[in-house]
Amino acid sequence: MRKSQRRTAGVVGTALGALLASPVIALLAIPVASADDLTTIGPYTLDGYTDTFTYDTDTSAFDNFLTGSVDSYPVDLDIYSGAPGSGDSEVLFTIPLLYQGGYEDVDGTISTISTVDAADFFSPDVGLVDLGGVVAPAEGIVTIGPFDLGGYEDTLSVNSDTFALDNFVTGTSNSLPFDVDLFAGAPGSDSSEFVLTVPSLFQVGLDDVDGALTPIFNFDPADFVSPDVGLTLLGGL
Repeated sequence: MRKSQRRTAGVVGTALGALLASPVIALLAIPVASADDLTTIGPYTLDGYTDTFTYDTDTSAFDNFLTGSVDSYPVDLDIYSGAPGSGDSEVLFTIPLLYQGGYEDVDGTISTISTVDAADFFSPDVGLVDLGGVVAPAEGIVTIGPFDLGGYEDTLSVNSDTFALDNFVTGTSNSLPFDVDLFAGAPGSDSSEFVLTVPSLFQVGLDDVDGALTPIFNFDPADFVSPDVGLTLLGGL
């Protein structure tokens, strides 16, 4: 029913090969959750990847979502199969913000998917949507790092749906630990945030919501916002 001829190079081929080389189902000592007619097994760790298997107990349709990283690139592989006899299936491979490829089979009609424009990406776990489930907001968050930045530790997170971003830097200066958080909302949102935190001592910054600026200036740790509050605003917590 399906005929896939995907020619990929570099990290695309390497990452997809590594993901497919891992066994998809390993069902011992795995958490199981149910919602309506959907039963979810996982998430569980599989050879360094995180795998979640969801199936419809009424129709026997299923979705398997595998996520991990290859050569420092985050990667996702989604496999969906509709109810037996439906002729529906889908395979989607995603390198967040960089590449998405695969195929969709609807009633035996196959459409290929191949794009490098992140604005045109489907949800990496689109099979769960096809199944009738809801993708957790945090699944759209792509995190790069942490990596070394001049002796400091830097982590960049991007919402692949809205293109809002958060950058969190932590380190030590003059023997004092500090955190710097920079958040920028979706383009056109007029929302941003900057927070500098010296733990237990002070927190300063600026919060911009729809163009209304609010300064942050506090010496009481009980009133501190999270040092990485931008990740919360991004939907990552």
